[in-house]
Amino acid sequence: MEAPAPLKATMEKEGPLLPKGSSRLPVPCLRPKRPAPNENEPPQPLQKRARGDPSAAKRGAMTIATSQCRALAMVAAAPAAHRNLRRGLVSTRQAVPVGPPKPASTSSATTGKRAPWDLKGQVSDLRSKVGTYKEKLQGLAGENEALRLQVAELQAGLGQAKAQAEELSGQASTLASELQVSQEQAKENSQKVSELLVKEQELEETLRSQASAISHLESAGQEAKEANGLLAAQLETREAELLRTEVDLAEQRAQREALEVRVAELEQKLHESEMERRHLHNAVQELKGNIRVFCRVRPLLPCEKEAQKGMAHLHFPPEDRKSLVLSKAEESHVGRERKEDITYEFNFDRVFPPSSSQAEVFEEIALLVQSALDGYHVCIFAYGQTGSGKTYTMEGPDKMEPDTVGMIPRAVRQIFQTAREMEAKGWKYQFMANFLEIYNESLRDLLVLRPEQSPELEIRRVSPHTEELHVPNLSYVPVASEQEVLRLLQRAKAHRSVARTSLNERSSRSHSLFQLHIEGQNVPRELHTTSVLSLVDLAGSERLDKSLSKGERLKETQAINSSLSNLGLVIMALSNKEAHIPYRNSKLTYLLQNSLGGSSKMLMFVNISPLEENFGESLSSLRFARKVNECVIGTASANRK
Repeated sequence: MEAPAPLKATMEKEGPLLPKGSSRLPVPCLRPKRPAPNENEPPQPLQKRARGDPSAAKRGAMTIATSQCRALAMVAAAPAAHRNLRRGLVSTRQAVPVGPPKPASTSSATTGKRAPWDLKGQVSDLRSKVGTYKEKLQGLAGENEALRLQVAELQAGLGQAKAQAEELSGQASTLASELQVSQEQAKENSQKVSELLVKEQELEETLRSQASAISHLESAGQEAKEANGLLAAQLETREAELLRTEVDLAEQRAQREALEVRVAELEQKLHESEMERRHLHNAVQELKGNIRVFCRVRPLLPCEKEAQKGMAHLHFPPEDRKSLVLSKAEESHVGRERKEDITYEFNFDRVFPPSSSQAEVFEEIALLVQSALDGYHVCIFAYGQTGSGKTYTMEGPDKMEPDTVGMIPRAVRQIFQTAREMEAKGWKYQFMANFLEIYNESLRDLLVLRPEQSPELEIRRVSPHTEELHVPNLSYVPVASEQEVLRLLQRAKAHRSVARTSLNERSSRSHSLFQLHIEGQNVPRELHTTSVLSLVDLAGSERLDKSLSKGERLKETQAINSSLSNLGLVIMALSNKEAHIPYRNSKLTYLLQNSLGGSSKMLMFVNISPLEENFGESLSSLRFARKVNECVIGTASANRK
């Protein structure tokens, strides 16, 4: 333990308590030399050694001596705080005898050193020394404890003195700052006094001027009293008017509450009428058929008009817009006599001659598009041979104009326009679009930068408890306007797989599928609807003997014809109400499973080429369309929660 700084300085100044180099204790570890044996003395008989180790007694004496040395060193190192402490130490020092301990009064004291063989005598000497050292050590321990108490008292007094000094210095600094503040306030007060004197003079002048003004005000006050009487009369009049106004306001509030009730009733009637409209609209669609077929014949191109004069093999009865008649001249196999023409009559839900515009065609499907907003799955697809105008019908030409845009842009425009009108009835809609193609029985995402390098997509069920299908990893893009959808259509059109064949300059080599997912919500009525509008442009069917396809084109043609053939098998199974519908035979039918059967509404465009050389393909397409038109899939139900 190190002494405090003041006591340490005092000890260094006055010197150590004990003189250096003077040891008052016997130095341990030194053993007296054994006397040489006397040859004249007779040999002493051998004695048994004690069982205890004599060296243990020596080690105990040495340990006690070492502890005494340490105690004296601690006392010498403790600082002398004042002279009384030093005097006490000196008196203690004088009381303790200095010098080596006196030898015990044994027989060896008179005869000198004990013989080496006298071990018992040596042990008794050491024990007497140890007793003496113990007594001295106990005295020194008491003195050391007294010194420690004195040092603690001095340190406590020193700490109190320091605290008082710090407190006084803080008070002095506080008083100095207060004095400075008081001096500054005194200066300010003197300035204020001078300013007040100046103001006093100004106030005296003001008082004199106000005294004259008071006299004028008294006369004005008299006039004000007279005017006050007039104002009191006017106030009574206004209070009467205010009372009448409050009565009128109460009546208006009652009228407003009645109007609010009326508005609520009208909103309820509007909602009921909207639900009735949906019901009637769906009833009309069901009367028309949940699977409908429209036939459209494209016009002759300028280059085709030179090779073929007119369309004599196609007849459109003017009184019936649902019929189409194909006729073909039959020549005799024996002679050259001409037989009667063979005619094939077909009836569909609507037949559009070559003169029909895109607007006329869309007018017939507008009500079906409305069903998608009402919560029904709707699928519209175009079927026909290559070059019959399917892509023109569904998408329109490359350069879009208001008169030539196809069914997909027109349907999107109607969806967003009707959704904005439905906001007034409490409906809010969210839309999400995706665009993919089925190329050689593999799915491609047309909204990515490089569809051919995108990973292969697979069709999965949404959950094991539902028949709803989805395509994981497909790009589902949220859209909020018609322009956003049109930009997606342009991007997908640039990525679609097309090629030149002998039958078509720009032939679609894949089935393209555009889907618009619609989610409607009416929060006040707690209504929620979900539906999907699917618009499909199927690849054109081809005959290998006419298309002359080879290599990659041959593989594409085979995949297209296979998927279209599977589509026919599915339609036939639905028409015959078979227990098993082979949806999984192709990616096309599996992806359109929810749109071809069950709770859905479907419309198929069968597109016909006007060329007489394509008579066989046109007849085959019309026969397939007639099978689809005869198919009944039951009543569709809205996906409403």
